[in-house]
Amino acid sequence: MATNGNVTPEKPDMPMFYKTIRPLDMEKDADLYVSAPKSFNFAANTNAIPLLIDELPMAAAHYPIVFASGPSPIPAAVVGLSNDENLFIDENGQWLGGSYLPAYVRRYPFLLMDDPDQKQFVLCIDETSDMLGSSGDYALFKDGKPSTFTQSAMNFCATLRAQGEATEEFVKTIKDYNLLMNNDAQIDMPGGSKLQLAGFQVIDPKKFDLLPDNVYLSWRRKGWIGMIFAHLLSSHRWQSLMALSTMREQGRA
Repeated sequence: MATNGNVTPEKPDMPMFYKTIRPLDMEKDADLYVSAPKSFNFAANTNAIPLLIDELPMAAAHYPIVFASGPSPIPAAVVGLSNDENLFIDENGQWLGGSYLPAYVRRYPFLLMDDPDQKQFVLCIDETSDMLGSSGDYALFKDGKPSTFTQSAMNFCATLRAQGEATEEFVKTIKDYNLLMNNDAQIDMPGGSKLQLAGFQVIDPKKFDLLPDNVYLSWRRKGWIGMIFAHLLSSHRWQSLMALSTMREQGRA
């Protein structure tokens, strides 16, 4: 029996997890609160989470890291072996304890977007999120101004945006040096079944080893060499995903 899965961390029409995005409005949202997530079910229907370059060492300890195929490959933590299944979220909607929680998940339900008219960034929310309501842990506005929490959310999103630009530079460079290779994988599961994963790339270690010394030293100064090693070492985490998948199947039996 073969089960096919694709590594697809982004939706083409809307950022993953988000359903209805709009800017925060001081008048409309004067009494709006946000709470810590009671569950992570908003992230349950994906098998890959986008990563930023600075996250690679932490994520590598828990997830295989790949580059989702496309014109602009996206670093991603693989969290499932089948489409629309996140093995790190349990039946109660909780993220597997002790596992690194990617910044893309921690950012939700906020998002920083461009306002071309005002030539500035605007903090937006997914107004469908059950983390928002008329009561909660943190007020979004206080005394007619963004609350300390909202300012922190804005700063966090701005930091992630800056890291996103650094990530794009890193990925563009390794792509320009032709280091990425397709790596569709066939995984032999317990019981004799086979699982096929497609739609992702990895860094070719042989081509990486052949980098000219001056390029290697330049990348080391940028901090990229450690990130590449983190990616390469994360390949050992496929075994962990297989174990999680087997445990979930046994739980369903």
